[in-house]
Amino acid sequence: MKKPILPLLVLAFAASAVQAQYRDMYSILYHDTTGFFYNINTSMQQRDGDHLIDINLAEEIGNGDAIPLGRMCYKISPTSFPLTITDSLFVADTAIIEPSFLARDPRGEGNIRVAIEYREDCDSTFVRISHFPDDDLHSNPEEDVVVPICEGVAGCGSNAFLIDSWGDLIMTYFRPAVQNANQHIARIGLDGTLKHQALLTENIFYDAGSLRVLKESPIQYYKWYYYINDYPYANLDVFVIDSLFHKETVNLNGILRQELVASYPYYDTMYYIYEHERLTINYNTEVIPAGGNDVLVAAEYTHDTNFSAMTQDRGVAVARYDLFTKQLKGYIVFNDSHWWGSFGIPLGLKMLSDGTVYFLYKEYGFPEESVNIVKMDVNFNVEWKRFCKTGDIVLSSYSLLPPIVYEDAEGEEKGVAWSGYGYKSGHPSRQGWVYFMLNHDGAVSATEGGIEVRPYDFYPNPTRDELHLNYSPDIQPVRIELYDLQGRMVQTQSKNLESLNMAGLPTGTYMMRVMLEDGKVFSDKVVKE
Repeated sequence: MKKPILPLLVLAFAASAVQAQYRDMYSILYHDTTGFFYNINTSMQQRDGDHLIDINLAEEIGNGDAIPLGRMCYKISPTSFPLTITDSLFVADTAIIEPSFLARDPRGEGNIRVAIEYREDCDSTFVRISHFPDDDLHSNPEEDVVVPICEGVAGCGSNAFLIDSWGDLIMTYFRPAVQNANQHIARIGLDGTLKHQALLTENIFYDAGSLRVLKESPIQYYKWYYYINDYPYANLDVFVIDSLFHKETVNLNGILRQELVASYPYYDTMYYIYEHERLTINYNTEVIPAGGNDVLVAAEYTHDTNFSAMTQDRGVAVARYDLFTKQLKGYIVFNDSHWWGSFGIPLGLKMLSDGTVYFLYKEYGFPEESVNIVKMDVNFNVEWKRFCKTGDIVLSSYSLLPPIVYEDAEGEEKGVAWSGYGYKSGHPSRQGWVYFMLNHDGAVSATEGGIEVRPYDFYPNPTRDELHLNYSPDIQPVRIELYDLQGRMVQTQSKNLESLNMAGLPTGTYMMRVMLEDGKVFSDKVVKE
């Protein structure tokens, strides 16, 4: 049964060549909810290949307040061209207190939806588990199982659920529903049986990260948290949990934080410069399993000295650690825009079964930001990078869902998708969700709707003298041409293509054309101050 689709503003890239039935590297879908928006809960891929996105909707009533309206679930066909929504379902619910969770039903066909409910009549929190098929988002409420988990109001985050290899629902929650509270973990059978609960922490102010499976045999889960006690450095704890919910706390304080001391004589007095290289642990940090006892940690990165803030080198980094020995096995830093005031934020990290790692991060720099995507292996050998200029659509770093793997009908992994919250700059009512879908090959499509995807980045823009270009390792530039707005070529070069000297040009706007060895040509506007 198909439900009505709400009006959409679709910003998709028209591919110059669509490969087989798969989408090209990048698509963005922006849904205008006209002021009705609350939170993005979860996403998944069904067995039929479609992706589901689950969203809480609310009506804004002013002063930052909103009235919950219900949940909206969208069904997306990632192989369609252009990208389209094939089904949607709105469930009215004015008592929403928590995110929901979607997953394939491990007991057979179809999918499950998990929701957290609080009932005032009995002052208790319940878990509701619903089943629905691939071809219809509707479930039968009479077949739902409802499991009480505690008295009072409990709270949790959108990354607090998983289905393990035993086919059970594992979830963590706060009680009461505040951060500085007792934290619990529960095992719930999909038939509605509450099998086991345990206390993780008591009255500690943590900000919670994802609940994940660390190992399958013997099964181990982990939940990471960060807390601040020596600002500006935050601390990272990883709770490693066995099947009986026995917990081992691994403290990774100080990871990738080293202090290098340099000295120089000045008027017979010894002065010291302390150079810090560190990861900044916060709500944007991500920790994922990387095989064995290893984890990958993605976080904001800073390399600076106390001599001058102008010496800061800021970006993002991904580091690999042995979780139990705390051995650093390597790391990679991405700081593509090396000018003062720029910085990066991790948005998503995913490792596929073949060891492929996808890393999504946002880079801020005047006057625009970009969403950058990297494909590499677990040893940080980069295959390609793509720089996505999002124009006037701002992707929030607060609410991006964990990546989901796209599989074909045979179960072969073909790419990765992300979705999250976005808004249109200067238009407060234009808010909604964005969707990224990329294939393994990193194919670049043509530009449409003001979104630009490039296998290179350039900065700073505007510039006063020199424009720098940073290329993906899988492409080879052969020439750069610069034109004025009358179409006259004012500069060209075929060597030293990592920079373009514009110091002698009049102020104004120019069109830069970058030609690659494979014949592709990209055009970008560059402003000379």
